[in-house]
Amino acid sequence: MKERTCFLTRRQSASLRGVAILMVLASHYIHWYGDLIPNEGFCYGVSRLGIYGVDLFFLVSGYGLAKSAARKRPGLSYWKNRLKNMYVPYLVLAGIIELSSGGLLTARSWYIYLTGYDYWYIRSALVFYLLFFVVFRYGKNRDLRAVWLGLGVLVYSGWLFWQGRADFWYLSNAAFVLGVWAQLYEKQLLRAAQKGYALQLAVLSVLLFLAAKSGVDGRFVLREPAAGAVRGTLASVIWTVFCLQAAALLPVFLGILDFLGEISLELYLSHLFLFYREQDAAWTDNRVVQGGIAFLLSVLVSWLFNRAFRFAFRAPEERTTEKERKK
Repeated sequence: MKERTCFLTRRQSASLRGVAILMVLASHYIHWYGDLIPNEGFCYGVSRLGIYGVDLFFLVSGYGLAKSAARKRPGLSYWKNRLKNMYVPYLVLAGIIELSSGGLLTARSWYIYLTGYDYWYIRSALVFYLLFFVVFRYGKNRDLRAVWLGLGVLVYSGWLFWQGRADFWYLSNAAFVLGVWAQLYEKQLLRAAQKGYALQLAVLSVLLFLAAKSGVDGRFVLREPAAGAVRGTLASVIWTVFCLQAAALLPVFLGILDFLGEISLELYLSHLFLFYREQDAAWTDNRVVQGGIAFLLSVLVSWLFNRAFRFAFRAPEERTTEKERKK
């Protein structure tokens, strides 16, 4: 295998986001087609794929933020990028969904909307962005940055657990820390990652299988909440490390993953809303047709919004250059 110079290239990051959004879609759609599959354990396992999909979103996000911070300490441009890459698209799409559903009529509904409360990935990402900014803006030592970021995410996750939130609110949080750490210690970790690469993937695959099996078995065996949180977080960590290693193999796939990765935020925000709208139309009882149309509609709408956001946030000189190139 060719020696890697980084854990995630730009294309590999996009591909991982493509994998992530497919996992999220599969987990949400299982409630639609799950009753057609006479295997409760399998359906439960698929319903949990969304957590592992969010692991990948957080992994890519943490790694990318740390890579940018290695070139320049986060400042005003950091928040501008967060606004145009996530928060404004969220406000637009979630706002359309809320307004079309008759929402945003009370102060609490505005609080929920502005803080991403109903979209747990968005809410956690906002917290992580703020934490990352503070740690990397004012922390100068690499090791202290790693420690303070890890402690901050641990405290946030513990608070969510103490509040009694559903486990998907905190199980993926470690993936963000792993993404940041992977970049901070990239040179050292890459040397270790190259040794016995195939064997490492094999071992991680076995661990991943055991973790997944334990998670499905846990569906039918009552456990203490703390034990479930530890097991779930460990499973997410194993999956995240596996994907960080296996990402080097992603370029062999078709560009569809890159495409889905580019529109993954828009897909994440819109797919369930569009699916239920299409399902409520009830023009056909064929579930395959319903699901196919809902998916294609979500992709089309997400792509259109993605292009609109990219155009809106493009600098004036970039728009002029593109027009001249077309001429």
